[in-house]
Amino acid sequence: MSCLLKMRAVREELSVNEKKIADFILNNAALIRDYSSLNLAASVGVSQSSIVKFSQKLNYRGFTDLKLAIHEAVVKSESGGRPNETIHAVEEQFDSVSRQLYNMKREALITTMELNDETRILSAVKILENSQRIQIVALGAGSLVARIFASMLIQVGKSVISDVDTYIQLSSIATFGKGDAVVVISFSGQSAKMVQIARQAKKAGVSIISLTNYSANPIRSLADVQLFSVNQNGGLEVPQIISSASQQHVVDVLFSLMLKRDGKARELLALSRKAVEE
Repeated sequence: MSCLLKMRAVREELSVNEKKIADFILNNAALIRDYSSLNLAASVGVSQSSIVKFSQKLNYRGFTDLKLAIHEAVVKSESGGRPNETIHAVEEQFDSVSRQLYNMKREALITTMELNDETRILSAVKILENSQRIQIVALGAGSLVARIFASMLIQVGKSVISDVDTYIQLSSIATFGKGDAVVVISFSGQSAKMVQIARQAKKAGVSIISLTNYSANPIRSLADVQLFSVNQNGGLEVPQIISSASQQHVVDVLFSLMLKRDGKARELLALSRKAVEE
């Protein structure tokens, strides 16, 4: 860390006189090389010994060493460069966050795969393959996953409804029946509105695929096929990142298997992509 950055970082911990010295240096950094400790003391209005003590507080032997460090920082700043220490600190911070997030996602996806065995996944795929219409229901963070999954299914010729408006969700599910399917994406599995939709679907004989956490919950209990996502908390400030990654992995696996099992679906996907490119 350069001496100027260090001054800014510790400023609030300085005494009144030390703040005066720091503020003067920060405001006149390019001129400090022409100052002696006596000149600086006079300009700030403190004693010469205060300048020496201030320099030592920043871990320099005296004002001469501090002045050289200030000049070096000014030169690097004017050349558009950053002190190496600062660059390394930023790189280390980025690497730490990036690696932490990678490790948490990796652990979450491994757990997700363990929870969703082949039997569960294939059962869900068969329902999606055989359904006349599919409705994907989600609220909150799961809505984005639902929209992405809906766009995937539409590209392979499936009739899909996906809307975050509860009124539209309830209205459309009321027209569903046997031969149709609903996919309910809810990490908690506790949302009253989504439970209502699932119950209505169950009553109408609609096949239900749930994607919730592994704990017992109302939506899971209503589903014909139960799929699971995870949500590691750890030190992450936004746990939705992990739950969304887990949910997305499950729907990616479902879609990939549908493509692998159905040549017609692959043809339709190719046509859809060609249309978009053109």
